[in-house]
Amino acid sequence: MSLLYRTSAQKAQPPAPGTRVLIRDEEWLVRNADQCASGGYQVSCVGVSETVRNREAVFLSALDEVEVIDPRETELIDDASPGFTASLLYLEARLRQTVPTGDALALGHMGVMDALPFQLEPTHRVLKQLRPRILIADTVGLGKTLEAGILTAELMRRGKGRRILVVTTRAMMRQFQQEFWSRFSIALTRLDSAGVQRIRRRIPANHNPFQYLDRSIISVDTLKRDGEYRHHLEKAWWDIIIIDEAHNVSYKGNRTQSNRLADLLARRSDALILLTATPHNGKKESFASLVRMLDPTVLPPKADYTKADVEHLFVRRFKRDVREQIRQEFPEREVFKFSAVATPAENAAFDALAALKLKSDEGTREGVMLFRTTLEKALFSSPAACLQTLDERLRRTRAKDAAHPDIGPLQALREAVAAVGPESFSKFKELVSRLRGEGKHGDDKKRWHWNGKVADDRLVVFTERIETLNFLREHLSRALGLPDSAVAILHGQLPDDDMQKIVEDFGKTLSPLRLLIASDVASEGLNLHYCAHRLVHFDIPWSLMVFQQRNGRVDRYGQGQTPLLAYCMTDPSHEKIRGDVRNIEILIDKDAEAARNIGDPSSFMGLYDEELEVAKVAHAIESGLSTEAFAAELFSADSELDGFAMLDDFFESAPVLRDSAMEHTPAYAGTPISVPPSLFADHFAYARNGLDWLHTLNPRENPSPRCDDGKSSLAFQPNADLGQLLERELAPEMWPRDNVFALSADIDEVSNAIRHARDTQEWPGIQYLWPLHPILQWLDYKMLAIFGRQKAPVVRVPRGLAAGEALVLLTGQIPNRRGQSVLAEWMGVRLTVADSLAVGTHSLPEVMALTGLRSGELINDGAPLAASSLERLLAPALDEAARVVRNRKREFDACYGQSLKKELDHLQELRSRHAAQLEIDFAQTPDALAQSRKKKREADTDDLFAQYQQWARQTLELDDRAQFTVVAVLVPGSAA
Repeated sequence: MSLLYRTSAQKAQPPAPGTRVLIRDEEWLVRNADQCASGGYQVSCVGVSETVRNREAVFLSALDEVEVIDPRETELIDDASPGFTASLLYLEARLRQTVPTGDALALGHMGVMDALPFQLEPTHRVLKQLRPRILIADTVGLGKTLEAGILTAELMRRGKGRRILVVTTRAMMRQFQQEFWSRFSIALTRLDSAGVQRIRRRIPANHNPFQYLDRSIISVDTLKRDGEYRHHLEKAWWDIIIIDEAHNVSYKGNRTQSNRLADLLARRSDALILLTATPHNGKKESFASLVRMLDPTVLPPKADYTKADVEHLFVRRFKRDVREQIRQEFPEREVFKFSAVATPAENAAFDALAALKLKSDEGTREGVMLFRTTLEKALFSSPAACLQTLDERLRRTRAKDAAHPDIGPLQALREAVAAVGPESFSKFKELVSRLRGEGKHGDDKKRWHWNGKVADDRLVVFTERIETLNFLREHLSRALGLPDSAVAILHGQLPDDDMQKIVEDFGKTLSPLRLLIASDVASEGLNLHYCAHRLVHFDIPWSLMVFQQRNGRVDRYGQGQTPLLAYCMTDPSHEKIRGDVRNIEILIDKDAEAARNIGDPSSFMGLYDEELEVAKVAHAIESGLSTEAFAAELFSADSELDGFAMLDDFFESAPVLRDSAMEHTPAYAGTPISVPPSLFADHFAYARNGLDWLHTLNPRENPSPRCDDGKSSLAFQPNADLGQLLERELAPEMWPRDNVFALSADIDEVSNAIRHARDTQEWPGIQYLWPLHPILQWLDYKMLAIFGRQKAPVVRVPRGLAAGEALVLLTGQIPNRRGQSVLAEWMGVRLTVADSLAVGTHSLPEVMALTGLRSGELINDGAPLAASSLERLLAPALDEAARVVRNRKREFDACYGQSLKKELDHLQELRSRHAAQLEIDFAQTPDALAQSRKKKREADTDDLFAQYQQWARQTLELDDRAQFTVVAVLVPGSAA
C-alpha cells in the first residue's frame, strides 16, 4: 500500500490517526476513526485551525464530508516580506508545533530553575516507558514539585498534556499552582472553596466542572467532602493526573475514601505521577497499592513481590545520593537541644502524673496507649494541652459515672497542672531566653538571638497540640514584643484560603509576618525556607516520620542559609519522668544520625507509619525501660522493606530511534538532551518578530510590544482575540493588574521576578517566555495562518542551491494506532527544476547549514517569481519523501516489532502470575459463593490484560499511511 496517497477505494476507509482533514470548513487532526455498522465511519478529532483550536469533536462521515488534505494540492506563494520574515515566522511556528520523538528531553529541563541532573532522571525514565507513569519518592526537600513540573512540561511539548488534574493537600494548593505557573507556564485553575464557587457561577448547575476546565488543581479533602465530585470524576478523562503527598491515598489495611478516589483517578488518565517522600508504611500491601495505581498488571492482589518487580515504576533518592550536585543549595543542618530544669510547680505536676493510677487503664488492650501515657505526652507539650486532655476525660467520665474512681486522681492531677502558669513553664521560659539572647549559652546564644526585626529571618515553631499552639500565640508573641500582625498560626481547622495565604505571606519579605506557629498540618510539602532557616520543635514528636516532615520545611533544596533546628525539652526531678524524657531524646539523636547517613529516619524503626511509631514509643515508655533497653527495643527490628530506600537506578526499554529533526547534544549527566532546531536566535527573537508582524498587518488591533533586548523581554496588552483565550486558560491571579503582560526569555530575569513577588501580594510581574506559555502557543497558531490553509511560501536562499535547482521542504510523520506521532521527519528534497528529478534529500539541520535558512541571513530582493510554476515539483518531491519515510518505517517496524513481542510476552508472564495467585487465594474455599467470586476475579483479570495488550499494540504498531505537509520551497537567490 502506498505510504502517501489514498485510492478511491481507500477514500471510503476511515482516515488514519494523525491525518489532517477538513470538516465543516475547519481543519482537524484525527485522533481515531472507526467503521460504523450503519455505514461510513465515526471520526474523533481535535481542532487545528484557529476557530476550533484544541476543541474535541466527533463527526459521522454519513452526515459530514470528511476531506483528507492532499499535500500535492498545496498552493505555492511568493513571499514578498523583507528578509522573508513571513516565511521564517511560518516555518518556525511549524517547528514549534512539531512533536518531538525519542527519549531525549526536548524542553522540560529548560524551566525556570537550576535543573540538576537527578531532577531530570524521572522524566528520562518515563520517556522510555510504554505508558507514562511513575512514583517520584525522593526524600523531603529535594524538589519533587520541580521534578513533576519537568515531566509535565515535557509531556505537554509532546502533545500529551492538554488536560491536567493535580490533587494535593489544602495547604499546598496555592504553592503548587504558583510553582507550575511561574517556572513552567503551566496554568492550573485552583478549585479551593472560592474557586469552586467561581466556577459554579460560570457553568450550568448540572455541568461537569472537570470538563469545563482543562487544567485544574484541587485538594483531596474537597474531593472527599463533596459527593458529586465522584460522579464528575467518573465521566472525565485527563492526559495527566498528579497526586501529591500520595502516601495519604495508599491502602492502609482498609479502603479509605481517599484510597478509593485515587484508584478511580488512576483509571482516568494516560499519565499518572505520584509524589511522596514516604512511599510506604512498612506494609507491602500499602506500597503495592500505589504500584497498582501506576500499573495494575504488575502485582496480583495480595501477592508477595520483590524489589525487582516494582523498581522500574519509581525513583527514590536521599540527600546523600545527590550531595555533590546540591552542596551549595543545601547546606548541612545544625541541631540544638534547649533543655530547661523543671520549676517546682512543674515538678509537682510531674510527681502527680508519676503517681497516677487509673482504673480505666487496667483493661487496656495491647497496642493501645494508656491514658496515663496520653497525659504524659500532652504534658510534655504544654500544661495547656494536658489541661484540655484532662478536662475532656473528666467530662466524659462524669457523664457516664459520677462516682467513677478515676475522677479523684484526675482532678488532683488537674489541680497540679493548672498551677503551672506561664511564669513557671520552664520550657517556654527557656525558649524566650534563647530568642532574646539572654543567659549563658556560648556560641548558641548568638546563633539563636532573634527579635523578629529582620524581614528575611523568620521563625517557625511546630507543636502537635492546638492548645499549645494557642498558648504560644498569646504568650510567646507577648514575650518577644511582637505585634499581632507579626504572628500567624496554621492548623487544619482553618479555611483553605486562610491556610494558603498564611504560607504565601510567610515567604514575602514585605509581609509583616515574622513568627509562624504551626501544627503538623504544615509539615507536608510547604516551602517555608524562603525567609526562614530557624525551626523550633516546641514539643518532640514521637514519630521519626514527623521529624523528617517538619525539618524538611526549612532544610530543603534552595535554602541559602544553614538550617538551625531546636528541640525544646523539660528536665524534671522525678526519676521515672526524667528517664522518659531521655528516651524521647534518643529520637532526636536518631533523626540527626539519619540526616548525616541514612537519609530516611523512619528506616530505624522500620514501621513507616506515624501512628505505629507513636504506639511503639508509647509501649516502650509504658514498659519502664532503661535508656539502653529503650533504644534496643525501638531500633532492633529490621524492616523487610528497608531495601526500598536503597534502590539502584535502573530501567530498560526497547530502543527508540532518535528524532532526525533534533540536534542532539551530549547527555546531561546521563540524561540525553535534544536541542530543537530554530530559525531564530531564541524565543524572544521569535516572539518579538511575530508580534511586530501582527502589528504591521493590523496596528489598531495589535499594539506593538515594548521590547528590551538586553533583558530578552517584551510587554504588551493582549488584543481581544488573545484576551478571550487567556481568560479561558489563566486563573484570575495570573493576570497582571494593568492588563499588560511582561514576558522574558531570560531565566535570571524571571527568577528575580519570582523572588520579588514573594515580597508583594502579587504573582511574578514577569512571566516566562518559552514555548509552553499560552501567549506563545497563540502566536504559533497566528503564524501558521500567515499564508492561509494549505499554502506554502517560496523562499530565495543565499547559498547551497545551484541555478536550476529547488528544494522542497516538507514534514512527514507516521503515527501509531493511537494517533501519536512516532516517526516525525523534517526533510528537504532537492530537485532539478527543468526535469523535476530528485537529486538528494537532507535533514532539516543540513538544510539550514546548506542554504542559510535562518533569520538575519536572508535577503528578499523582490525580484518577480512565478511561484505556481514550481508546484509541479511537489508530486516528485513527495514521492521521494515517501520512499525515504518508507525505509525509515522499516527500521521502526523492526524495532517496534521486537518491542511489541517483548511487551506481550511480559504481559503473558504477568497474567500467569495473576492466575497462580488466584488459585492460591481460593484454594481453601471451594464453596459456591467463593467460586462465584473467583470467576468474577478471573473475568476482571481477563479484561485488564486485554486492555493492556490492546494498549501495547496500539502504541507499538505504526499505521501504514504517512502524513505529509509541504512547508516551503527554497530556490537560489541573492547572497546576504
